[in-house]
Amino acid sequence: MDSYRRGKQVDRNNVRARVRAPYRGVLPLIWAIGAVLLLVVSLFVGPDGALAVVFVMHLFFAGIIHLDIKVQRRQGLEWGLWRHLWFGAAVVFPLVALVYYLYSGRKVRAENERRNTGDADTGESEGDVDESDEIDETDE
Repeated sequence: MDSYRRGKQVDRNNVRARVRAPYRGVLPLIWAIGAVLLLVVSLFVGPDGALAVVFVMHLFFAGIIHLDIKVQRRQGLEWGLWRHLWFGAAVVFPLVALVYYLYSGRKVRAENERRNTGDADTGESEGDVDESDEIDETDE
């Protein structure tokens, strides 16, 4: 047999690093803190204070989403023009941060499965047995 590796042998040795979304986990925390602040400020200060809280929250959301997508793109996860849509929507709409949290988690998980970094099925089921692992009854 020659020494060249073919097919899956090459892919098994070429494992790419996992994609991580470091800022993604902060979004629900900021959303919850912002909701509590919105409630407290609207009760004690009034609608002008509540509007200021909403404005600042949306700036935080947009900034964190921008940073998160930027980090993911550096790791090789392509977002295309959607990155601009997510950033703009986070500035305008209140629930986009939570939707982004779910969507980006799904996107990162799919990319990690595609890269085959141990998060996904390798294509071999548990029932598959390598021929070299089988015990011959005559060996005992």
